[in-house]
Amino acid sequence: MNKINFLKNFENEDEFLIANLWNDINLVLEINFPVYSEIFFSANIWKKLSTIISYFNLDIESFGLTNLSEKRLIAIYPKSFDKRALLPDIVYFKIDATNRFKTLEHRDFLGAITSLGLKRELLGDIIVEENCGFGITTKKIYNIISTSLIKINTIPIKIKEVDISEIPMPKFKEFHKNISSLRLDNIVSAITNLARSTAVNLIEQGEVIINSNVEKSKNKLIELGATITIRKKGKFILKEIIGETKKERLKVIFIEYK
Repeated sequence: MNKINFLKNFENEDEFLIANLWNDINLVLEINFPVYSEIFFSANIWKKLSTIISYFNLDIESFGLTNLSEKRLIAIYPKSFDKRALLPDIVYFKIDATNRFKTLEHRDFLGAITSLGLKRELLGDIIVEENCGFGITTKKIYNIISTSLIKINTIPIKIKEVDISEIPMPKFKEFHKNISSLRLDNIVSAITNLARSTAVNLIEQGEVIINSNVEKSKNKLIELGATITIRKKGKFILKEIIGETKKERLKVIFIEYK
């Protein structure tokens, strides 16, 4: 497989990121030793890579905040290498913003970290529980966060490394909506409680992500099980259709990541 054919497997992804993967693969082939990515890839990328990596007689392992995490750091290694010996340079961390005045959300933690000039792909998922944000990144990036991040909004914080056993599992909330169809604009309007015209604007502006890919077509039909991320609004799963109303609208169950 040459580079052009390799890139074609990831046509809807950032070409720069995929070119880095190609370089990592060739480095592993050259040194016959594992190579670790420095960024956290979306599920679409690491899952696709796992289906084609055997062509090179290599294998991959991915590392996320939890076993449900979509964003993961990748280790590419020779098939002869014992994956139990993989040593990714990752840190699990906790940002404690406990206070009596304000409840912080996921976007508050993420916004504070990216305001340091760090790109989103340098972090894995973030889980927020009781004004504490739990995350994963590389040791290099953790050192920047731990020395530069002093407060979130106006709330003083404390940052420390934690063991993986201290990471809470994501929490979910189910809710029901009645929608006319599984078209994307209808779904976005329903789960955000916004007018359909506003939902269309969000879609056309690239604010809506389906299964890790930006989707700008309002007419896109969404399949059951799809993950729908709306920037600054949240992440949702289209779980199940449970029937129809008398007006032939679909009764749908969504899951919201909390």
